[in-house]
Amino acid sequence: MPDPMTGELRPPSAPRTESKGIRTTPPGFPTTEVVAPEEMGPPLEWCEESKHYPLQGAIFYLCLFAVSGTIIYRGFEWTSNWFLWVFITVICVAMYFHLKKDRVVAGSRWVQQRDEWISTYEITKIRSTTVGLNRASKIEDVHGNKLILVLRDAQMNPLLWNLVYNGIVHSVAHGNCDISKAARRILKI
Repeated sequence: MPDPMTGELRPPSAPRTESKGIRTTPPGFPTTEVVAPEEMGPPLEWCEESKHYPLQGAIFYLCLFAVSGTIIYRGFEWTSNWFLWVFITVICVAMYFHLKKDRVVAGSRWVQQRDEWISTYEITKIRSTTVGLNRASKIEDVHGNKLILVLRDAQMNPLLWNLVYNGIVHSVAHGNCDISKAARRILKI
């Protein structure tokens, strides 16, 4: 197991199937956003979408509502309804802040996506699932923590994925982890 404070010895490279991205951890991670207990160690690697991603998502929803309104009302008379504009604005702002929180953080013995975290060396159950169009893994640990880890997001930073994958392999190898056939195939375990 790697040292919880430094992550040394770093685990070997893990197979990546969902993302070939090579993002690195930028300096200055705001540790106030980490929900894992301090005794699990500090965040060593993290990855998030570009700063434009939440704005693109909000604009997408604005366009989606505009096209939907035009089709439903068969024209542009819906644009004079102030209530619809308030509704659209609230949804777009909510989407912006929701997408802004989309980040994966990992320490040497834990991983967090959004506000959920698990201990990677104490995993008891792994199932394969999807989130939107992305493959994901439903993971549970011995403490009852549950996480849906979007593989594309975790694999964008190879060093982060190495930390996570090493913990998953450790849990499976020690026989305490119930892993589905689909998850085994997708994770290449």
